[in-house]
Amino acid sequence: MTIQLSKQPIAVISGGLPNLGSGLVCRLVCARHDPGKERIRMWLIDLDDAQLQSGLGLTVEDIAVLRTGTKTASP
Repeated sequence: MTIQLSKQPIAVISGGLPNLGSGLVCRLVCARHDPGKERIRMWLIDLDDAQLQSGLGLTVEDIAVLRTGTKTASP
């Protein structure tokens, strides 16, 4: 069996992926009855804000939603 990998360059998006965190947090908060996703959410809650922001690209709002478990309305 042989595996061929593409030799085309992969574009790097500067500035990160701003919407990735929101979708991740939404899926984790909405999946309350899924033990696997709840375990992941609890693991993320144990990380400090700096790790969530720099390592995963979550916004302050995403972190608040992750910690409270509910989406709050923006003022």
